[in-house]
Amino acid sequence: MGNIRLFAAGRVCALALVLLSAACLPATALGYEVLSPSPGGKETVKARRSSSHLVIRAADKAEAANLEVGRVINRDGDTKTVAPVGTYEKDGAVYVHYVLDLKKGRNIYALNPGEKELVIRYQPLRTLLKLDPDDPDAYLFHRTDVVPSACALCHDEKLPGDANLDVETLRKNADFSPVCYSCHRRLTSGNKWLHGPAAAVACMTCHRKGDSGRKITTLTGRVDETCFSCHINRSRWMKKSFIHGPVATGDCTVCHDPHGADFPFMLWADPKMDICIACHTNKKGLKRKKSGFVEHGILAGQGCSACHSPHATNHRFQLAAPVNEVCASCHVSMKGISSGHPVGKHPLYLPVDPRRKDREFTCASCHNPHGAKYKNLLIGSVLGGHVCSKCHN
Repeated sequence: MGNIRLFAAGRVCALALVLLSAACLPATALGYEVLSPSPGGKETVKARRSSSHLVIRAADKAEAANLEVGRVINRDGDTKTVAPVGTYEKDGAVYVHYVLDLKKGRNIYALNPGEKELVIRYQPLRTLLKLDPDDPDAYLFHRTDVVPSACALCHDEKLPGDANLDVETLRKNADFSPVCYSCHRRLTSGNKWLHGPAAAVACMTCHRKGDSGRKITTLTGRVDETCFSCHINRSRWMKKSFIHGPVATGDCTVCHDPHGADFPFMLWADPKMDICIACHTNKKGLKRKKSGFVEHGILAGQGCSACHSPHATNHRFQLAAPVNEVCASCHVSMKGISSGHPVGKHPLYLPVDPRRKDREFTCASCHNPHGAKYKNLLIGSVLGGHVCSKCHN
């Protein structure tokens, strides 16, 4: 199977999508035709959302009513029926649309009559960095036309009746593209938090019609060049000493969905922890709630961003301030104290940590800032001096 990419709805996921042609009967013998995905070929598709669209053109109402699409749910071949999301008549044909919800791994769908089998191999991928819409081997829905002729019968600039958009006002914006809404309406209305251009259906703010107007592409260059054309934070962030990896590599879409999401700031996962541990996998254990393990309370509250900057900072580990200042912002009784904790004249800060020579001695030298199995998030048991002996041999 070749490496073929799809630019679809701004989301990026790795899909291996195969129609098993051995069991397929010609569309002419059946009357109905699968318009999308293309039948009979081996294709690799990349998109962000965990769903795919199946569009079938039937010869008439009777054939459309007789269509059956089922998701194979076990090795015995049992199926769970997938209901169409819409059936539309146009120029003597009937178009039936299905949305196929995908799970990670192999997804099998049975199409009847004709015993066609649709296999979709799905692997989530969250970054646009690997997207190459100019790849000549790419599978692009918009390869030859922005709207293929078979779809243009219904998908035109006429908005659906329930669009609830002030078209006359929107048309004053040269970037307004109602034809996009016809297919990608979920991107502009199906999320709790919407990116401004998506909410305004101003698709061409970020997208362009390439190849003499036939293809839809993103703006050229790095992903952040598109983002920073509106979000003017770049110069301020790039002057910082510590820049978060996705910001440094220029891919805002590692964390943010460019259209919209169910979480603030268009984050594709819960910003408390889920968005962070998707990359920082060594912290996944913090969510497992192991018996005897005490999680730092701030993680369950505000989350990682209470202490770490997700973009850029002048402090190591993307901290919003020096370690002791971050800790004292919550533990206010320790604010301004430079010595005397936990005993006597014990310092709270030293330029060098006796235990870790590459770090400063701070609160995090004795306390684990994420969680620990010892009281007060200590790095060892107080009994027997197992904390003190880490430095005082």
